[in-house]
Amino acid sequence: MKRTRQGPELTDNYAQFVEQLTAASKKLQARHDSLNRTLEIITLLFKQNVLGLRLWEERRIKLSKLVAKDAISLDTANSLRELHDVALRMESMFLLRSQRIDEKKSTVSSHVDEINKSLLDLDRSKLNLLSSRMTMRDREKLNEAVAGVAGTPQGANTASSDPGLRDDLNEARRAMILAEALLELKGK
Repeated sequence: MKRTRQGPELTDNYAQFVEQLTAASKKLQARHDSLNRTLEIITLLFKQNVLGLRLWEERRIKLSKLVAKDAISLDTANSLRELHDVALRMESMFLLRSQRIDEKKSTVSSHVDEINKSLLDLDRSKLNLLSSRMTMRDREKLNEAVAGVAGTPQGANTASSDPGLRDDLNEARRAMILAEALLELKGK
């Protein structure tokens, strides 16, 4: 913080940090939105593959029952076995594909969760920074008021009619400094 020539006015450095937090949030939010769209697509693909798996499984079971019947011709039994083998291969293919899609879905979902946590942390940091900024401004105003009443070089040099006032004000200032230090420690 810099002091200007005109007086004790302080430059606000908080804006830079708030801008950095905001920029980081925007960047993560864009990635979050993209991953959410990807997750929707993957979820749809997963549902379609699970449905395909179930349909091929049902077809395989029906074909197994038809092949097991005694009253069918040899040609029909061979054709049904071929169809059963196709259903078995398709069921296996849909099962493997569903597992791969589910793994991808889990990965993308974990990335979305990580980004959500980071966005929440960024929002908290921004709120803490803005709160600290307000506290700093209040502190500056209080210091100016205390300096004006106490007659320190920052304020007017007037003789105080109450000799204990300066001690009380200094004690209040020490208490404020300790409270600030505590806030800073708690903030970390």
